[in-house]
Amino acid sequence: MRLNRVIFTFILTITTIVAAVADNGINSPYSRYGMGVLADQNLGVNRQMGGLGYALRNGSYINLLNPASFAAADTLTMLFDAGFSIQNVNFKEGNVQKNAKNGSFDYLAMQFRACKNVGVSIGFLPYSNVGYSFATSTSEGGKESTSNYNGEGGIYQPYIGVGWSPIKNLSVGLMASYIYGDISHTIYNNFAESNITDMQRQYLVNIRSYKLDFGAQYTTELDNKHKITFGATYSIGHDLGADAMKIETITTSDTTKIDGTFSLPHTFGFGVLYNYNDNWKIGADYTFQDWSKAGFFGHDKGVSRSKVSVGAEYSPNKMMSRNLLKKMNYRMGAFYAQPYTEVQGQKGCEEYGLSAGFSMPIINRINNRSVLHVSGQLIRMEPKGAGLIAETYLRLNIGLTFNESWFMKIRVR
Repeated sequence: MRLNRVIFTFILTITTIVAAVADNGINSPYSRYGMGVLADQNLGVNRQMGGLGYALRNGSYINLLNPASFAAADTLTMLFDAGFSIQNVNFKEGNVQKNAKNGSFDYLAMQFRACKNVGVSIGFLPYSNVGYSFATSTSEGGKESTSNYNGEGGIYQPYIGVGWSPIKNLSVGLMASYIYGDISHTIYNNFAESNITDMQRQYLVNIRSYKLDFGAQYTTELDNKHKITFGATYSIGHDLGADAMKIETITTSDTTKIDGTFSLPHTFGFGVLYNYNDNWKIGADYTFQDWSKAGFFGHDKGVSRSKVSVGAEYSPNKMMSRNLLKKMNYRMGAFYAQPYTEVQGQKGCEEYGLSAGFSMPIINRINNRSVLHVSGQLIRMEPKGAGLIAETYLRLNIGLTFNESWFMKIRVR
């Protein structure tokens, strides 16, 4: 047992170091808009099922999409979950294509049972990511110029959540996050003519605020083999109190304050999951985010966003079998999401995604409950306006759930 904890502590330490220095894995010109590319609160299992999660509850993995699921924490074990991803992105504009590869550390979470019917989760994950670098050239009135666009940063959310089951089949939960981060956008205009002075504009914002997510789940048992779980969540929308700055430099720097531009949306989520004998599960989620009151850096505007996810799981549940394939869980899913910002005065990219993966138990002499989650995702960012870039992501997600018997009492005879 001590050896197992030492090994885990070592892995957790390395993971934390990687988290502190890793790139955010974003290389998208659309992260120029709003708060960047949103990072849904999806862990390994959710990613395999197209982002499904509002009605998912299981004591063997962590589900951050609904804090009510924390109440399902197992009595004797503590869960540790870490996730990574690597991806190839194809950018296409007309007949021009380009590929880019990157990777990122995605999340770190833990979950344990605090007391009877109460589960607790603590962790760290991103809320949004910004990362891009590209240039455009123009010629007007015989004057040639090059504009370089660069952006970096992101918003992050360490959190703590509690789930409670007051009566059988019903659970409620709360997750409180500290929202923080910096976003920087820089535009540098370089003119070929020596008599024209180059110009730089930089947009900066520093965010420090909070985020509150509420959730509930209810399971109705139709009979011994058929169950249906309903889930609902709500996230409070509010002004982040972050004032952006615009710094314009030609010969001297001129700083302008942009008041009251950033806010979190009111978010509503609803989900349903059908469970047949713990072998088959199929479900659907709907999410609505009201970004209409948000403005970003004084020019980008938020719009209402909807997202639909569907997913399915097959679990042979043959842990005593010698056949590894019968010990694994198999999942697949799909999703569709609308944009939450305008791009050049019109709605941004619609997002389509397909996913599939498996969860495989890690079996050795000291542990047979930890799980490796592997999934692949194909994601398409489809612009609605002419002259915009289409993005296609091929992403590999790796997640590790360490299941430790920290609270088991050993009886000595």
